[in-house]
Amino acid sequence: MHVCPVCRRGDRTTRLRTYWRTLSPEARAGAPHLARPALDEERWAAPFGLLTVGCALLVSEVWLGFVGLAGGGLWLVSLRGSVTQAARQRADWRRQLFCLRCRHVFLP
Repeated sequence: MHVCPVCRRGDRTTRLRTYWRTLSPEARAGAPHLARPALDEERWAAPFGLLTVGCALLVSEVWLGFVGLAGGGLWLVSLRGSVTQAARQRADWRRQLFCLRCRHVFLP
């Protein structure tokens, strides 16, 4: 049993994701701060497309293939940080607790 840090009570705490599932669509629209972090923040198609075009150009012996490969690779490496951050936010959301008494969200 976890105790809420605001009201110091532990009898009305629940997992935030469980509470979120029980809300109606109208209540969810009124509480966007409780929502799970978005999954569609990462865009993978464009850098993989650039890598594919770079490989095709490299096979046809065009020097622009190196530019495509380098650009796609750097783009993927730059996405890695945002993907890691989004995964961390989703993991924190799964761990969060919600106090039904004072409506406070907290980590155990």
